[in-house]
Amino acid sequence: MPEAGSPDANPSNTVAWLRFVKDGDRVTRVALFQTSIRGRPVGFCFTGVVGRINPSRLAKGLLRTADPLPALAIVLIEEFPMASFVPAPGADVPLCRIGPGNTSEPGRPKVQWETAQPRGGYSAEQLLNEALRRADPLEVFDRVARGLAEAFADDAVRALSTVSGLTTTVQLSPLPQRSSRADNRKQFGYASSSPPDGDRGPGLAERLWAVLSPPRGQRATVGSDLQLDWYGDLMPFQREGVQALLREKKLLLADDMGLGKTVQVIAALRILRAQRRIRSSLVLAPASVLDQWRREIERWAPELTAIIIRGAASDRAWQWKARSDIILVSYDTLRSDSRVHRVRRDMWDVVVADEAQRIKNRNDTSKRVKRLHRRRSWALTGTPLENNEEELASIMEFVDHREIGPPRRYQPSEALRERHRELQLRRKKNDVLPDLPPKQVTKISIELTRSQRRSYTKAEQDGIVFLKSLGAEVRIRHVLELITRLKQICNADPETGESSKLDNIGERIERLTAQGHRALVFSQYTSRSYGVLAAAAHLRDFDPLTFTGETPEPERAAIIDRFKTREKHKVLVLSLRAGGVGLNLQEASYVFHLDRWWNPAVERQAEDRSHRMGQAVKVNAIKYTCQGTIEERIDRILERKQVLFEQLIDDVSLDLSMRLSRDEIFGLFGLDPVRAPS
Repeated sequence: MPEAGSPDANPSNTVAWLRFVKDGDRVTRVALFQTSIRGRPVGFCFTGVVGRINPSRLAKGLLRTADPLPALAIVLIEEFPMASFVPAPGADVPLCRIGPGNTSEPGRPKVQWETAQPRGGYSAEQLLNEALRRADPLEVFDRVARGLAEAFADDAVRALSTVSGLTTTVQLSPLPQRSSRADNRKQFGYASSSPPDGDRGPGLAERLWAVLSPPRGQRATVGSDLQLDWYGDLMPFQREGVQALLREKKLLLADDMGLGKTVQVIAALRILRAQRRIRSSLVLAPASVLDQWRREIERWAPELTAIIIRGAASDRAWQWKARSDIILVSYDTLRSDSRVHRVRRDMWDVVVADEAQRIKNRNDTSKRVKRLHRRRSWALTGTPLENNEEELASIMEFVDHREIGPPRRYQPSEALRERHRELQLRRKKNDVLPDLPPKQVTKISIELTRSQRRSYTKAEQDGIVFLKSLGAEVRIRHVLELITRLKQICNADPETGESSKLDNIGERIERLTAQGHRALVFSQYTSRSYGVLAAAAHLRDFDPLTFTGETPEPERAAIIDRFKTREKHKVLVLSLRAGGVGLNLQEASYVFHLDRWWNPAVERQAEDRSHRMGQAVKVNAIKYTCQGTIEERIDRILERKQVLFEQLIDDVSLDLSMRLSRDEIFGLFGLDPVRAPS
């Protein structure tokens, strides 16, 4: 708190920082950021205008909304025309323009007063001198620009600037005070990375607070001369991971899922930034976990700014230009924006590829990620190899980057395996978390209902007749289409909706919830007939929530938060691809697989949403197959394959269409593959 009688204690002694930022040819976004003399955020208001603007009129309009009325307004020289500001009733605020280029005092900005300098008391000139004593007096304008970018990334705010000639001002004053975490922050060293119960995703005002706040004081020692204050303790193996990231410019962090790879990376980025060894960081991640990344950055590196690139194309163009310590973007958005050259940076200091299995294939996304110019490449994945060594080669091409020249090209070979051993850091749960409750996997073989059996038998017989009728024209895709149709019937009968699996899951959850347990239910499908929505309808008595790839991005964090904080929601039903990575769901102790995925690693990823640090009880994973169906036949083949691969490569997993031989695929239905082309 400011001392009584000091200039900072007087609410009227605030400084207003004005920015006028063009977004394209027709839209101007304007912000007024009020701070105390010492730089503490006091208020923030902003507006967006379509069409021609009058800077003086906009400035006076924003100043009228400011509360308290500032004692001084400062604007950048290049953004505010000379001699255009005339004080008006209700906004009688001295204004000066500043910018780089003071030749008489190097390091001090050029100053041009737009109004007469007031005299007496704690004057505007004294306020200006106080503001210019900072190490980088123009830095605050960068924060204002980031605040604008953050504000207009919000759908509700963006809608205010779509009508030509309409000016609507949004006032956020005062900004919410950050709760003290002094008791939770300790010296860099051991700790749980689990978020506290009840933590909610940040709203717009809280996100703006994080963007606009100046760097904090630093207390706990890291290294020889650097001090930082930490949210919590890191565990010893996590601390070792941070040290490896600080030391290595190229690293594949392949810790088991649930060991806190995200927190290790954020801690390393924070230290590197505090040591001034990096300035720009880009984090690539699935869209479903971007908000989680930003929340963890707020906890573990509160002085760093982070912005998520998302929304309409015009908004993304603006967001890429905003200065921020950490840029967060999904793989799909990066691919799209790379095509139109929105990714404007000659060289990134760090590029982080989270869930790096997203670049395991040499597709367009993978190529664009590998072409990013960068000094450090960190890949995060618990499954660096899922199907074959080609996938590991693709990920290694990202990790083992060249700062100059084209990306490397790896092929399965001893040279790849040797380089992999040099660049991978991997720790397993059993090795580093001996106290983590175990995970028990149970396979349940269940009979189809009578109506399901009728539908299944007819579909299988008709399908085999169709495949045989194709003769030499039959393809693997035809077989996979029949497999998919039969798997869907195993989930629920298309005629009656009956489901032996969902009946069994419902009975089990009824008993479990009576004992205080909560559950996750995964399906690879989202359909109302046989997927996520069907399961939610069947389990409606337990107030289920759903999470799929079709869930709008702004709603995803809210759904996870509701499940974590409202115990009435006993079940969360997720699609395997959207909900199987990146989420922390230790509140659930039971995981049900409504249907089996061809890749066991993907199933394990889904189970480990619950089986991770912070879990206090044993996790039970229950996998269903239906008796006398295609599910049983495939499961037997995958078990044999898995045993073979585990003898060769640790934690490898398989993919049906990639790893089953043609003989095995056609043999599922007694077909002769000899005459069938690939």
